[in-house]
Amino acid sequence: MGKMNEIKNDRSDLQRLRQEIDDLDNQILQLLNQRMLLVEEIAALKNKAGRDAMDLDREQAIFRRLASQNEGPLAWGAVKKIFGEILAASRDIQSHLVIGQGESPSRKKN
Repeated sequence: MGKMNEIKNDRSDLQRLRQEIDDLDNQILQLLNQRMLLVEEIAALKNKAGRDAMDLDREQAIFRRLASQNEGPLAWGAVKKIFGEILAASRDIQSHLVIGQGESPSRKKN
């Protein structure tokens, strides 16, 4: 009988932990979209000032800051890959804004 209770408890713990992960994933998605809205604003300001949207110095500064902030257990290589993708998405949004004269891909309906 004790073994069955352990299995039920493990299943309950697993469901709870998976729900916590789902909640965190939802928060990460929301934060990423908030970040992209700020990227859109920056792109609009740069466009207005006639400045290039690409700023490799800024990207390097972001990586340096993240490296100093990372306390793990996520390895630096994984952090670099994840944020590399985030920055690539940011560049994509900025380039669409410049090419599309201000119409953001997030505003377009497919």
